[in-house]
Amino acid sequence: MIRPWPRLDSQPVFDAGLFSVTRDRTRSPRTGHERDVYVLHMVDWLMTVPLTEQGELVMVRQYRHGSGEASLEIPGGLHDGAGERHEAGAARELAEETGYGGGVLSFLGELRPQPALMSNRVRIYLARGVRRMASAQPDAGEDIEVVLLDPSEIAARIASGEMNNAMTVTALALARFGGQL
Repeated sequence: MIRPWPRLDSQPVFDAGLFSVTRDRTRSPRTGHERDVYVLHMVDWLMTVPLTEQGELVMVRQYRHGSGEASLEIPGGLHDGAGERHEAGAARELAEETGYGGGVLSFLGELRPQPALMSNRVRIYLARGVRRMASAQPDAGEDIEVVLLDPSEIAARIASGEMNNAMTVTALALARFGGQL
């Protein structure tokens, strides 16, 4: 049985506002060996798989600094935290990035984006029957193009490399496995 490694000490290493890094001293419960590990701390993420009343998938194409390229993704972002329900945050991100809203929001699942290094979670929602309610209101640091996509095109877009955001692909697979796409 795999047991948790006790954390003996935790020291801040770096704080960038959006995320922070700690150096945690841990001990293997199997061997007793101590070692330092580095953990990236970030607030939880929220993502939405939005489907219009006509069954189109509402996606966003936006520039990503990490990859240095535009990425085709489902809408999502950071959970604002204290006082904001996860569902409300998912609906807020959808509206801000796309201008779409309404419909019925349901929880698809909660995942760990990269548990080897990161402490946060991503909560994924399905929004059925969304419609354009307003203009998109992206943050000042975002340039976003709204893309309506027939769900039958997902596999081809992934295979071509156009859709290569791992969390988007995972969220779409979760929706498909659940019979929602």
